[in-house]
Amino acid sequence: MTPILGIWAAQNYSRGLRVEYLVIAGGGGGGRDNLSPRAGGGGAGGFRTNVGGTAVTFGLNTSFTVTVGAGGAGSTTPSQLASVGNGANSSISGTGITTITSTGGGGGGQGWQGGNNNSNNNGASGGSGGGGGLSGGPALSVAGGSGNAGSYSPVEGYAGGASNANSGFTAVAGGGGGGAGAVGADGSTNGNGGNGGNGASSSISGSSVTYAGGGGGHGLGGAGTQGSGGTGGGGAASSTGAGGSGTANTGSGGGASYNTNGGNGGSGIVIARYLGSQQAYGGTVTSSGGYTIHTFTSSGTFVTSMPKATGGTITFYSSSGTNYWVHTFTSSGTFTPTANLTVDYLVVAGGGGGAWGGAGAGAGGVRCTVNATGGGGALPSALTLTSNNSYTVTVGAGGAGATGSTPAPRNGSNGTSSSISGSGITTVSTTGGGGGGGADSGNGQNGGSGGGGNDDATSVGTRVAGEGNIGGMGAARGPGPQYHVYSGGGGGAGAAGGAATSGSAAGNGGSGITTSISGSSVSYGGGGGGGTSNTGATAGSAGSGGGGAGAASYNTTALGGNGSVNTGGGGGGTGGGSGSAGGSGGSGIVIIRYAA
Repeated sequence: MTPILGIWAAQNYSRGLRVEYLVIAGGGGGGRDNLSPRAGGGGAGGFRTNVGGTAVTFGLNTSFTVTVGAGGAGSTTPSQLASVGNGANSSISGTGITTITSTGGGGGGQGWQGGNNNSNNNGASGGSGGGGGLSGGPALSVAGGSGNAGSYSPVEGYAGGASNANSGFTAVAGGGGGGAGAVGADGSTNGNGGNGGNGASSSISGSSVTYAGGGGGHGLGGAGTQGSGGTGGGGAASSTGAGGSGTANTGSGGGASYNTNGGNGGSGIVIARYLGSQQAYGGTVTSSGGYTIHTFTSSGTFVTSMPKATGGTITFYSSSGTNYWVHTFTSSGTFTPTANLTVDYLVVAGGGGGAWGGAGAGAGGVRCTVNATGGGGALPSALTLTSNNSYTVTVGAGGAGATGSTPAPRNGSNGTSSSISGSGITTVSTTGGGGGGGADSGNGQNGGSGGGGNDDATSVGTRVAGEGNIGGMGAARGPGPQYHVYSGGGGGAGAAGGAATSGSAAGNGGSGITTSISGSSVSYGGGGGGGTSNTGATAGSAGSGGGGAGAASYNTTALGGNGSVNTGGGGGGTGGGSGSAGGSGGSGIVIIRYAA
């Protein structure tokens, strides 16, 4: 049988990937009473599956969006004027398929001792409906919300139970929320809260699991029992505290509460499976009974293709008719191709740290084969990598900002380098950003992009060609008895740091470069803004691409802005003062992409 299964799976894959699914939405929240228990339980999220039916054919080399709905919030307001949160929809969508959506569960109806019933006493409609709540009449019963809000066949869920009271309102009870397998029970006229409707089971994961139970409704007087949650994770009602929350990733409804918060609905889940070995990417991947199973407990992407390498955080996107795999390293790691590859790359070093009483820092060096590279000029060539070779990816740290206790001249520290290295290639390396020049006539430090100069008597940090730009000049000190400093901005990957203007402004950080190598347009390598000790002057602004802003400080604790994490941005300088500090440089990043 194994060869036959393998042949079938291979033929199936050649036509597209034939997928079975389970899509469960978030459950509805439970209702709340004020002084007299009579609120309804939340309805379960919609339950939709094609297991046992017709599989859906997903096109190859395509990215599909998986949305996992959150559970609805249980009521926190003991008022008939407040509604209860419905669960959020779950879905699978993408090119070539009809979107598969399950509807969020309906919130339970509110309870209220006093006042006439209104629409918030009704259980809300949803994948399964919320149980009805009750106020002071005149009606002795309020309906639960309807289920199967998406009008699907087979149905995605069932209605919530109605609330009921005896003629003297001495016994009242809210309805149970509907479940994927059964309606919620009505509250009884002898005070028994309605039980949540039972959920439905599926073996798509390799074992039989029950999902999407309704939340229990409240009861008072007579027997006065509280409704239990439906099988599959429904929350029970409580007479002494908060209603029970629906179990996470079951789509179950929350239980009703007495004068405390209603239970929250459980989040949904999406599971996809297909016959044979792994041929898609996304979610948590397991196997059972000849199937590969992808389980999504939060929103993500299901891609009908397999990456050709390991390492980093792996994503997929399409642009201008080409599909790409992207490996993003926000910390050091290893990249190992499973095939010979030609890859584009972005390598950004850590940004320098801003000075105390001085200048902004330079950005970490940037080398990029897509759209733009640091310092302008021609783009570097793509790398050719060999199957099964392991390549070392190093992500540089940002440099520390200087403080008043940093040894003179209180320059910021340089960032550290980032690189891709390994057998058979010339190492691609970028240089850490130069620290800003500090209070005691500190020069800007050299780096991928150079740090700014402290004043007109100091030099700026130089750049590495093909990685960045020089820092900006500081201006003459003064005027006035404080002899204020006006420092330059740090260089950025896309432009030099700005020069300061004596008496009025510190220099701005140089701008970074922008690339879409990750599938989105993102800027990297912004320089840090310069600092000034004249609090009436303008501090240098941050360079686009993650630079930190400078600070205007004199005997204050104002801090230079930190470079943004994983951008290589330079830290901002500060004008000095006890407790003030230059901003730290942002850490670097390495991104590798190749055609799918």
